[in-house]
Amino acid sequence: MPLPDSVDILVRLARRRLLAMSMSNLVLTLLGAAAALAALLVGIARYLVMPWAEPLAAGLLGGGVLAGLVVAILKRPSRMATAIRVDRRLGGFDRVSTAMELSAKNALNEHEFRQLAAADRWSEKRDLTGFDRVWPRGPLPALVVLGLLATAFLSFVPAPSDVALAERRATQELIEDEADRLEQLAEESPEDVADQLRVLAERLRHAETLEQALTELGEARQELAEQAEPSDLPRKTALAGLEQRLRQDPLAQGAGAAEQLRRLAADLASKTTEELTAASEELAGRAEDLGGIDQALADALQAAADALSQAADGEAGAVSEAAGALENAAAELDRAEREVAVDQAREGAEKAVRDAQERLGEANQAQGQPGQGQGQGQGQGQGQGQGQGQASGQQGGGGGGSQGAGGQSGIGSSSGGQGSGGQVPSGTGDDDPARDPVRSQVFDPTEFGLGAEVRVPMSPDGRPGDPQGTTSGSGVENLALTPYAERFADYQRTALESLDSMSVPSQLRELVRLYFTELEP
Repeated sequence: MPLPDSVDILVRLARRRLLAMSMSNLVLTLLGAAAALAALLVGIARYLVMPWAEPLAAGLLGGGVLAGLVVAILKRPSRMATAIRVDRRLGGFDRVSTAMELSAKNALNEHEFRQLAAADRWSEKRDLTGFDRVWPRGPLPALVVLGLLATAFLSFVPAPSDVALAERRATQELIEDEADRLEQLAEESPEDVADQLRVLAERLRHAETLEQALTELGEARQELAEQAEPSDLPRKTALAGLEQRLRQDPLAQGAGAAEQLRRLAADLASKTTEELTAASEELAGRAEDLGGIDQALADALQAAADALSQAADGEAGAVSEAAGALENAAAELDRAEREVAVDQAREGAEKAVRDAQERLGEANQAQGQPGQGQGQGQGQGQGQGQGQGQASGQQGGGGGGSQGAGGQSGIGSSSGGQGSGGQVPSGTGDDDPARDPVRSQVFDPTEFGLGAEVRVPMSPDGRPGDPQGTTSGSGVENLALTPYAERFADYQRTALESLDSMSVPSQLRELVRLYFTELEP
């Protein structure tokens, strides 16, 4: 037997009302509890640095609303429970609930049919007026609103923790930028150096403060410095001289020295005795240059020179031995050049670490350390000049030059081998009318290329003999003096970089910085 339409409509409307009422009660209850916890959490965050406080508070509020809705839907009343509630609230005296039970039967007797018709007539005259309220009564809504307002107010009130949080974020951004720079450099470096840079970048990202980041950079820089080989600089210079020498007077076709050695080994059969002898002498000279610098390469070059000499003399099997010796020398040259490339990459990495150390150090001083007053008493300008004469010449003649540095008075020099120094004059920089014009200039040494070779044989007792192979080439002249203002920045940068490589107290670092500030043109 179908349920009368009036009864069905009344039950459906009442069920919706009960669901809405359940939702409002549960949501307000859970939201009120969440608002109280959120207000407490945000209030504590006004005094303690808790970056997660406000996101967690927002999550609590949203979670309270969602949980209330889900629970209300899962526990919504059934149709029979709704019918019983309608009978109780609207005075139906079990009419609606009885009609629900009778509608489940297939056949009704006369008495049951009259009960179903009575429920239909009663339901047609009823609505939900006086049924349960959707919005709960009492202080709960007001308390929820109060908790939400308190949370919102505390979230927008400035607090000391906000400043600390902003500084921490700025610090992490600075550290992240330096880590990104190191990773970019790692992509362009040999594998050994690249691994060190990647490890350092990862350690930087785990640093929480600038002090920790500076400590990591200092340790990495010291490690890179300890890995540097003392012989790398002279070996680099010797290899550069070898490459330039063979470019000027090539042994065979080829862009580099190693390629020339391999091409020479392949073309030995077509070389004349004079060409083999010249190649042997050239390689012997290069082996002598590298002796004590890279002994393995020097021995390989000397072995190739000896084999070429034997081939020039026409000894049997000497050509094949010379070809093998040249291939071995080319391999040793490749090895030396790779090692020099790694050392250059390590130098570049150390410079990058030093630059990162300097940038983070300046940021740390700007954020966390109070500024120091700058003042300097008069009469401290006594400086001592020191001149160092450096003569440079090639091929039998040349011009000499010297450089002097004045203590507190600035940086000055002359081209005649005398330094300058003395008391600080009145005025500042190049604008001082009492300053000697020469003191506003510094010696700027010239760059010169590789000249003709001059050999000085050593006697058995260790004293140099007479030069051999000297030509009448002209010496390299010193450039004119350079204005002081153009070189000041270079001198200042060199001095400040030297501070980073030494353990110097912060007071002395500040003194050096102040010194160059006073000298600034």
